[in-house]
Amino acid sequence: MCIRDSNKRAEALLSPQGQVSQNIDSILSRTTTNDTGENRLVDLLTGMSTGTKMAIDPKTHQRGMKRVILFNYIFRAARFIQDEPVPSVTADVLEHLEMIQKRLETVWGKIEFERFRLSGMSLQNLENSIKEAWTAELGQDSSSPLLLQQPDTLDLQQREVLERLLGRRVQNQIHRHILLSVISELWVDHLTRVDALRVSIGLEAFAQRDPLVQYKGQASEMFKELLSDIRAGVIGRMFLFHPRRPGGQSSGSSSPVSAPVPAPAVQPSQAVQSEKKKRKRH
Repeated sequence: MCIRDSNKRAEALLSPQGQVSQNIDSILSRTTTNDTGENRLVDLLTGMSTGTKMAIDPKTHQRGMKRVILFNYIFRAARFIQDEPVPSVTADVLEHLEMIQKRLETVWGKIEFERFRLSGMSLQNLENSIKEAWTAELGQDSSSPLLLQQPDTLDLQQREVLERLLGRRVQNQIHRHILLSVISELWVDHLTRVDALRVSIGLEAFAQRDPLVQYKGQASEMFKELLSDIRAGVIGRMFLFHPRRPGGQSSGSSSPVSAPVPAPAVQPSQAVQSEKKKRKRH
């Protein structure tokens, strides 16, 4: 009887309703009872919509927890905009994305300024482009004495200007990194598809169609799809890129401030090959 009751409780917790209830309790326990603002409501709505379940990793064949979406708010959001005209919805979406970009720029600027402050370097070690932009913002007379000082000596206004310049530069580097990575991934797939089309296009002759004409038409459509996928991939990753935690650098380093672009992960096959080489050496 006890085993049957424990199984029922476990099934209740693993069910979507049980996970939603568990997520709500977990979020409420992390926040104060007096906090009834919009941020707490957003955290509650976001947290209760996701859950975890046990899954097997296909690469390592190990058991782990996988994050799943229990429900979303697409239909609820669609009810609010079902009577709105398309140009109005498009303008609202673009305005929202521009606002998110500005906020991300602020976040990146604060993180980069904190990294630079923890490095122990003076403002003279900033890149020339940032120093020129900072001089244009503050003026030659105000910015020149500050370049010989430490970041901790800046007042609030000077710090906000420097954070905005650093955030703009870092975000520009992130966008370039995302654009190059998306193009590299999709371009290889596009070349593979074009090569497969070149091999199979000769079969169009059996349907009394000119293979060269069909090849040009299908290759043109594939290139249009490539450009569309690149735009969608870049926009999708721009707002999903998570910043690193600020980490200190050595005080003796004189390298300029760099964008926190994530390093590529080591593939399992490369790790296995390196292990084999180490074993052979020993």
